[in-house]
Amino acid sequence: MNFKNLKYYLRSTYRRQILDKYLKEYYYIYKGTVLDIGGRDRGFTKKPKGKVEKWIFADIEAKHNPDIILDVTNMQSVDTESIDIVNAIELFEHVEKIEDGIAECRRVLKKGGKIILSVPFLYPVHADPYDFQRWTLTKWKKELKNNKFTIETAEINGRFFTVRNSMRKDFILSLPSIFRFLGYLLLPVFDLTNKLDNFHWVKKHKKLGNYHGGYFIIARK
Repeated sequence: MNFKNLKYYLRSTYRRQILDKYLKEYYYIYKGTVLDIGGRDRGFTKKPKGKVEKWIFADIEAKHNPDIILDVTNMQSVDTESIDIVNAIELFEHVEKIEDGIAECRRVLKKGGKIILSVPFLYPVHADPYDFQRWTLTKWKKELKNNKFTIETAEINGRFFTVRNSMRKDFILSLPSIFRFLGYLLLPVFDLTNKLDNFHWVKKHKKLGNYHGGYFIIARK
């Protein structure tokens, strides 16, 4: 494991690691013109910019040097049915009127185009520039279907054990250096117990299965 990989392993959240795994798994979906909203380069997995015709980085703040400045709830600068893929990774928790954002994403997508989105659920509040809300998976499915999207993939990013260990890892990362390095010794144990979330009895448990770290969703227009 090189230094970059080690740093990612030690410092990244379990949700980020799960999310990067899904993004890599679904690389093949990206094609044509991609509208990447709020998509600053983060995480370990590189975006497949080189395999598409056009990658447009959009953001609400000019300081991030986007290709275009826009608010997802009102994308007048983007033509109707001009986009093949809307990339909305870790976006919608920062959007006050999510329903308007979903409707605008559908408007700009071509027929058969897809939205790829991820959102946190049991995860710390993180303003960028604001953090407004958390939706359950039931709510996401309902609103996407209300906007005539067909959901192709809906993944839960970690259940009880991953959520629990995420808080423990955050605590370790908050410690002074000497104690933080000792805390790192616990990470292999956390990794092992996180795997319990994959067991059927955890997924179907009426309590443990209902702890959700976040969601990764792909929906087609």
